[in-house]
Amino acid sequence: MFSYKSRYCVAAAMAAMAALTGHVEARDIDLQSIGYFQFSPLPPTLVSQTDTLLLSDSPEYVGPVGGTLSAGTINGNGRIYFYHVNEMDQPHKIAIVLENQTAYPNTVHVMRQLKSVATPDYFAAGRDLSRKDLEQPLNESPNARPLYSLSIPPQGRKLIFSDLEQTPVYQDALFTGIVDIKTEAPVFARVMMLPMGIDAVDASHWAKNLPIDEIQLRGTYTGSKRNMEVTTPFDTTLGGAFVEIGNDREDMFINGVDEMQNKAFVRDRGNYGVSYTLKIPTKGNEPFRLYFNPLGGPYSGSFTVKALHQQGARRGQTDTRTYHIGGADGISALGDGTILDSRIMGNYNAGDLLTLNFMPAGASNLPIRFLLIPESLANPQKHQTIAVNVPKDVKDSLGHPTQGATQIPVGPIGGKDSNKGTVDTTKSTLTPSKQAENIAHEETKKLSDKAAAEAKKEAQLKKAKDAEEALARKKAEEARIAAEKAELARKAAEAKHAEVERKLAEKAEADRKAAELKAAQEAQAAKEKAALEAKKAEEMRQAEEAKRIEAARKAELERQAEEARKAEEVRKAELARIEAARKAEAERVETARKAEAARIAAEERRLEEERRIEAARVEAARKAEEARKAAEAKVRFEAQRAAEKAALEAKRAEEERLAAEAKARLEAQRKAEQEALEARRAEEARKAAEAKAALEAQRAAEQARKAEEARIEAARKAEEARLAAEAKRAEEARKAEEARIEAARKAEQARLVEEARKAEQERLAAERAEAERQAAEARRIAEERYQAHLEAERKAEAARQQALAQAEIERKAKERAEAIQRVKEQQENARRRAELARQQIEAERKAAQAAKTGPSFNELDDIHEDTPNVTIPNAVSIDELTKPRPTASQNTRRRDQRQPQQNQQYAQQNPMTNEQQGQAPYSSQQGQQNDDQNPPKLYPMGQ
Repeated sequence: MFSYKSRYCVAAAMAAMAALTGHVEARDIDLQSIGYFQFSPLPPTLVSQTDTLLLSDSPEYVGPVGGTLSAGTINGNGRIYFYHVNEMDQPHKIAIVLENQTAYPNTVHVMRQLKSVATPDYFAAGRDLSRKDLEQPLNESPNARPLYSLSIPPQGRKLIFSDLEQTPVYQDALFTGIVDIKTEAPVFARVMMLPMGIDAVDASHWAKNLPIDEIQLRGTYTGSKRNMEVTTPFDTTLGGAFVEIGNDREDMFINGVDEMQNKAFVRDRGNYGVSYTLKIPTKGNEPFRLYFNPLGGPYSGSFTVKALHQQGARRGQTDTRTYHIGGADGISALGDGTILDSRIMGNYNAGDLLTLNFMPAGASNLPIRFLLIPESLANPQKHQTIAVNVPKDVKDSLGHPTQGATQIPVGPIGGKDSNKGTVDTTKSTLTPSKQAENIAHEETKKLSDKAAAEAKKEAQLKKAKDAEEALARKKAEEARIAAEKAELARKAAEAKHAEVERKLAEKAEADRKAAELKAAQEAQAAKEKAALEAKKAEEMRQAEEAKRIEAARKAELERQAEEARKAEEVRKAELARIEAARKAEAERVETARKAEAARIAAEERRLEEERRIEAARVEAARKAEEARKAAEAKVRFEAQRAAEKAALEAKRAEEERLAAEAKARLEAQRKAEQEALEARRAEEARKAAEAKAALEAQRAAEQARKAEEARIEAARKAEEARLAAEAKRAEEARKAEEARIEAARKAEQARLVEEARKAEQERLAAERAEAERQAAEARRIAEERYQAHLEAERKAEAARQQALAQAEIERKAKERAEAIQRVKEQQENARRRAELARQQIEAERKAAQAAKTGPSFNELDDIHEDTPNVTIPNAVSIDELTKPRPTASQNTRRRDQRQPQQNQQYAQQNPMTNEQQGQAPYSSQQGQQNDDQNPPKLYPMGQ
């Protein structure tokens, strides 16, 4: 398959290895550099599309309940393709039930059934089914044996693909598969997703039809098998080209109807479930490569490529290889986010006819392209070849047999040394085989030297590049180290600055704390009171909040209970509807059974009547036969009597013969002839009677047969009319049932839509109410926080004012204490003066007593002439000092009602004694209270 040149081309050898092993290998090919966007299109043409496809992919995500996913009619060859994800909590199964809606038995042959793994990895599921579709191809020969066959009675239903019963599809898992069948008459197929353990045939009577989703990939289509062909052969001399599939232009999407939506128009966008056969003819004079190139997005699937060789030694032979994209090649899918991804799918020679078989893989994206790239374009190291005629028995320098004309590379095309590869055979004396071997040696040496030079050059370039990269890495490392040092220095400066700022902040904070501590100590009482009030307010607020939360919780519980009740009512209504549908179906089946029983009874009565008529006919025939036999017996008896009489007369004649033998003999002969004539006539009459009786019997039998035929014909027509009427009634009943089901579905859909709308409105209203409540709550909290902030500011201001007032009170108290001290000193002075006065008076009294017994006043005066007059200012009498003073409770007059006495000196008097003032502790509050309750009293002195 490979040319002589490809043995020396490394890329071609690797491609050949990949082609021989069938392994899809990532290629280092730059599509842009080889002019990808200038490739020529090779539009495919649709040759044929056959067979019916029932597609089940909408709804793709099934939930919250299962039901009928897709349904449609298949007549003849058909395929059922399903692709669904279980979004329900419990595992479910896929079930396929066929229904025979005709009045005659129907036989269904199951030709192939495939299923993927059920997995949350969508690409893995689609890739698995694509691989199995190629590994287990459908046998399309007329004599193909089915996997199994089943007969479905009229109006009966049967399950196919029973392996699905034991295949659970867990939550969020994708499950896909196909079933190829062949029917003798139309069948109605249903694809359902049901809980595990439920009887699928029974569930097909009451399972709810699920609505189609927005993708609308379900319905009945024509074209599960599509044959396409590229009419213009790919020419390797004209550069790269591509064949694009699934673009809805050259390769149109198939159209169909959704029988679950009254045959609404649907389209299989992507042709999922369709088996492709694509033929690409080629021509030219050099090998080429085939690449797979996804355009629509990620793709992961399998392809089979058949190459029919139409040139060379392998002419007429076919190579078949299968390539798998994704999975085994280390990627999940190819073409994610780019259109330049590609995978090689083998190397081929010009002139090969390529046939590609595949089915668009589930979870993958279309369109896709198949790129055909000449080897000279894919591999820039192009070489031209010369043809050298070498004998067949000559081997080349590598020991490989040459096959006549061998293609030998002689140098680059268009290069400067293109003339060096030419072979001059005019002056050579060597044999052709030796010349070919020398040329092969020379060219091999040239190629080897060139490859070595290129390898050396590449090594030098690589070494220089490595040196540059090392230098760049070194510079980058030095720059990184310098940047790290600068970063460390910056961080150290920032840390130092932060430390200074921290110390300053700590000092400021200490000063602030000292000031705050002082202010806090001054306003402690006010703060405690405010804190107590705030605590009470907070407790009240928390109590209100708890009440509100409890009320909201109760409202939420009530709402949830109401929703649960509504959901329970909906569930009960649904169960009631299902039960009613089941009962209606059971009643319909029972009515049909009773009608069938009545029909069978009528048929039995008709058959009994026919048997009675037949018995009467047989009895009449028997009686006619008996009459005929009696007539024959009578004729025989009379003939016997006549014979006996003739014998008696003959005996008598014999007796008379003796007398007149001649006359008697003549008479006897005459009589015998006459009797024989009569007997013959009697026999003829008997035979005529028998023939007449037989004719009559035949006529009667013919009439009976005609009557029977007329009766049978009438019965057949009546039966046909009955069957037609029954079919018409059944069709009307089916249409009515379909109309009822459709009306119920529309009503249910409308109800669900209305409920969803109401639920959405309620949800939106609840969300709005909740948002409003949260906004109000946020506003309330913000207002409370603002009020709390204002209250805190007010309390702080009050505390500050109170602290100022306290300071003022302390100042006033200090001044008052000083005033009181001064008053005390004055009182002490007054007391001392009073004591001196008392002592003086006592001295005077003693002097007076002494005067009574001693010298006279004149003598005394003479004695005291040199004594100066002594006056005591503000003297207080003993009575004044000893009289009681009013207390605070007794002095009840207001300050403005007290009238001070004129020309009297007043002194401030504290109701507390000196001992009490010295013993009682003084506080600013106590001083303020004393000032408010017991203002300083002014008492006159000297009274």
